[in-house]
Amino acid sequence: MTIDMKLGLLMLVLLLVAEIAAGEYRKPRTFSMGELGVSLISFANLALVRATQLAGLTWLLNAFLPTWKGALGGVSPWLIFPIAMLIDDYGNYWVHRMGHTVRWMWRLHKAHHTATNLNVLATMRNNWIFYALIPNTTMAALLYFLGATEAAMGVLGLKIVILNLQHTGVRWDLWLRKFAPTGWLLNGLEKIFVLQDYHHVHHGIGRYGNASSNYANMFVFWDHLHGTSMGSPRKHQDAYGLPVGVEAEPWYEQVWWPLFRGSRRVATVAASAFELPRFSAEEVARAKAVIYLPDGRPVVVAGAAAR
Repeated sequence: MTIDMKLGLLMLVLLLVAEIAAGEYRKPRTFSMGELGVSLISFANLALVRATQLAGLTWLLNAFLPTWKGALGGVSPWLIFPIAMLIDDYGNYWVHRMGHTVRWMWRLHKAHHTATNLNVLATMRNNWIFYALIPNTTMAALLYFLGATEAAMGVLGLKIVILNLQHTGVRWDLWLRKFAPTGWLLNGLEKIFVLQDYHHVHHGIGRYGNASSNYANMFVFWDHLHGTSMGSPRKHQDAYGLPVGVEAEPWYEQVWWPLFRGSRRVATVAASAFELPRFSAEEVARAKAVIYLPDGRPVVVAGAAAR
């Protein structure tokens, strides 16, 4: 097991213990297939898809670019690491953003947002195909092949740690903000990195949530550059999941579509009889954020329409 994997596993275990102690797994529906089931299956899918992808990319590079092998072996990892990190993260920004704006990609990413209990185990929730689109594995395979092993482990290790810290249900950031020194530190870090509050906005629904914003994975400046930042409210989100009235496919379809398809839909929030409003083409065109339902109907995100 490489150092990046050990670091990621250690962070996962520590946060998991903290969540259990805080009662995160005593919340309603936590142990249902739609919640914990999808999260655990997604971890297995991630391991299988990325191992296959890594092996395939390594074979292709060796077969078609054999003279490039080890080409960066003599270059300092301190030079390669920041460049690789920026390229990887910018690519991730666009894949993630298209996962919300391109219909078929939203189908692949939707599982990440059906969780109503956000916790560290939900970090890797996605359809199995979506993992192959995220540039992280391609970047790692390329760096390993070029001989930049330390830079590859640095990129993977840092991303795993930050992703786990972003998704945990234990609001460590709000606790640290109670103290002046750590509060000042977070104020500085949030100008560069995607911290917990910033990403919880992306998962949240209600007053402090908007899934059509805060797409950045590691560095917040991608959102600022493209006008997709909603900022950090420094508040607990009202709820997590999909907006009321937006339904999700069955758990097995979420993680294994198009291999498995279901006919029924399940609500991901406490919703009673709720009729979705119909939005005109003009309202959709003027809106800053739109979610598309499985049947193709557009839903303007609350507060995003330009009235």
